[in-house]
Amino acid sequence: MATTAGFRLRVEPLKVSHLGQIASVPDVCSSIQNSALQSLLVQSWFSRLEQFLPDPLNARLTRVLALIESSCESTDQVETLLLMRSGNRRSSCWNLDLLSLASPRHFSRQQGLRLLVQQALSDDIARCRSWLVRCDPLDQPQLDVLREFGFQPLRQVRVWNPPNAAASSSPESKSSELPPDGLCWNSLNRDNARQLLALEQASISPQHRQILDRQWCDLLDLSGSGSMVLTVDRDGTNAVIAGLIRRPWGMDSPRLEVLRGPAWDERIGSGLPAALSQLLNQQCSPSLLVPEEDDQLRAVLANHGWQEANLEMMLGRSIWRRVHQRNLGGLRPLESMLGRLQPQQPPLPNPSLAPRR
Repeated sequence: MATTAGFRLRVEPLKVSHLGQIASVPDVCSSIQNSALQSLLVQSWFSRLEQFLPDPLNARLTRVLALIESSCESTDQVETLLLMRSGNRRSSCWNLDLLSLASPRHFSRQQGLRLLVQQALSDDIARCRSWLVRCDPLDQPQLDVLREFGFQPLRQVRVWNPPNAAASSSPESKSSELPPDGLCWNSLNRDNARQLLALEQASISPQHRQILDRQWCDLLDLSGSGSMVLTVDRDGTNAVIAGLIRRPWGMDSPRLEVLRGPAWDERIGSGLPAALSQLLNQQCSPSLLVPEEDDQLRAVLANHGWQEANLEMMLGRSIWRRVHQRNLGGLRPLESMLGRLQPQQPPLPNPSLAPRR
């Protein structure tokens, strides 16, 4: 908690009383629906029962913290919400998402973010050593706070929004509704999740893989809502060459990340338009996340009318646990065991190898 001249900042778990305060903030209800806040409230309350729930009921937890500015002369104001989501079934990695609602009245934005992130990292429910957070690369105040807490940049992704109604209904956009022969889009399941995980791990850095700590079963939790894989027939078996995976961040519109291996496969460019057509037929077309340096995917999306949007930076924080060696009884130091082998007199000189005359 931070205080100054009768005003103070505090962090609390999301409560029912906070919903009315958020609804009264101008221009917030349009971007954050009250039903979504109620859903987050239920999920945050459910996460408090984590210690009483067996696996896998507590596989995916959500925790919501609220940054509140208050004083004796004015009503409380909810400035920022921090969403904390477990990134895998073991809850060894958590995703942080900061949602700014109002500008601070008597504190700097960095003061509020610093207090909120500090509270999240020390939260009793999210007991882990690895964290991921997304951030606008141009938001220098937020970047400074995250770097103070040890977050390091991992990658940058570009958001691509669906084309407008006129472009999506054009004949060109419907010319490739079926993938070419030999290629097929399948839903994410137990049979192809391992192959998709191998593609994801090959496309990110070792540090990112260590922070994610993801297993194939964690990808199954992200199935549905457009998650699917592109397979090719190889000697009677289906090999995964690309995939679309759901990425839940904040309360934004649905998002799918395009996954592929480090080497570009021309069959991905041929099969991706069929998946794009399916996404446009959904009631709420999702946005796509593409690595900023992936020029091939950017060209395919641009050719099909998808619009390039904002850039996001992914940062990670991980602390390695110190492993304490057990004190095994009955073991003697190495010097004591080799004591009898030490020479009791000066060593003799080595014989000369020079030829005799």
